[in-house]
Amino acid sequence: MTAFDGFRRYVVSSVRSLCVLAVAGSIAASVPAQGTQAYIERIEMLRTQIKTAEQQHAGAAEVGGLWIRLGNRYQDTHEPAQAEDAFARSLRLLDTPATQPQYADALDGLGSLYLQTGRLNDADDDLRKSLAIYQRLGNQLHTAALHVSIALLQLNEHRFREAEAESTEGLTEMQSLDQPDPGELVAAYLAHSYAICDLGRCGEALSDVDRAMFVAQAHLRPDSIDMVAVWQARGFDQWKAGAPDDADRAMGAALHLMRSRTDLPQPMQVALQLGVMRQYDAFLKTTHRKPEEKEMAAEMARLQAQQPQPCNGCTVSVAALGLLP
Repeated sequence: MTAFDGFRRYVVSSVRSLCVLAVAGSIAASVPAQGTQAYIERIEMLRTQIKTAEQQHAGAAEVGGLWIRLGNRYQDTHEPAQAEDAFARSLRLLDTPATQPQYADALDGLGSLYLQTGRLNDADDDLRKSLAIYQRLGNQLHTAALHVSIALLQLNEHRFREAEAESTEGLTEMQSLDQPDPGELVAAYLAHSYAICDLGRCGEALSDVDRAMFVAQAHLRPDSIDMVAVWQARGFDQWKAGAPDDADRAMGAALHLMRSRTDLPQPMQVALQLGVMRQYDAFLKTTHRKPEEKEMAAEMARLQAQQPQPCNGCTVSVAALGLLP
């Protein structure tokens, strides 16, 4: 799993949708059942491997690749400072003509981290640098995925027409592949769906969600983060299309699935659940459902108290992407 894989399934499939959630194997398939403790053990194992590789004077490609993997793990446990340091170390090692694919992967990971934490100018810079390298190398899958990631950034900035164009390009690239990655394809459909719904074409956007649902049901586990993201996007589009009862059911399905994922590392589970709940809370406010809104606000406050302080406010969700009123 590459650096961008983990994040975007985390996002857009949660776009990773959620959106942007998740943020390319699916995160749901890759997270061990032991949750947080297993991630801590993976981090310690990677740090040991890096130390050993450095002592044995291993090549830059090997050591840099280990630092990318460590950055991914720190992202998964919501430790942005440590993740940034790991990706920066990998970039210093991999900035050579022979290691351009790994260098692009590290840029991708760092850009995704910046998107997750709201550093949009830095995210745009790194993601576009990564895209340029992958285009030059002829790597169609990563090119498509990066178009989707940039579309998510543009959604965050309310640049909906640009997001439509960027996500369309990603979808076109993805659909031209003989065997597109299912999670990547779901993410692309959802990014495009959000963009065109915000341009007033929510009926058309629901067709994208239907396609994403078909792919997710055919190829991914039923409680995957991808599936959470699909239900979340369906709820958003139905809400904006003027079908509040259908939207309520879809958002309820997303929240039910997200609550069931107690196998995820606790910081990840809390952040993703809050992402779903923020959209649901905005929906409840606009539809004047006071009792449910009060209950949702209390639960969100409880979850926010559990969120690691360095990452408070950096959940990438529909709310964070600026898609809510």
